[in-house]
Amino acid sequence: MTAIFTMLVLLAQAPPASLDQIRTEPNLEHRARAAIDFGMVAERNAESAYSKGDMAAVASELKSMEAAIEIADQALKETGKSAMRHPGPYKYGELKTQEMLVRLGDLDHRMEPDERVTLEGPRNKVQEIHDAWFDGIMSKRK
Repeated sequence: MTAIFTMLVLLAQAPPASLDQIRTEPNLEHRARAAIDFGMVAERNAESAYSKGDMAAVASELKSMEAAIEIADQALKETGKSAMRHPGPYKYGELKTQEMLVRLGDLDHRMEPDERVTLEGPRNKVQEIHDAWFDGIMSKRK
């Protein structure tokens, strides 16, 4: 049991430190997954920054989150694989962005009305990409 745990710890990778490192990943599916994970971390950082009252950091983290999800979307498009026939990477992204949207909704409820403008653009972009991935997975063959 200890050996299995040790192997899992060794295989687990920390998310890249920057979006530039993610963009250099040659494997497109790995790039998409790393970008999604980076976006999740950025969203959590935005929540923490809001709890501390640092709206500049919130805006910065939300922009990083949005950019990361756009990188993931572009990488998945570049694979040339359809979401219907190869749903794995798309499903991972769809589930994570759904979780992200729920957390962004909670953040929206905590924000003051004049602060919500900061959240609106990034949340709409994540919703748009999430919907495209979901529709791709659920579409019927033609």
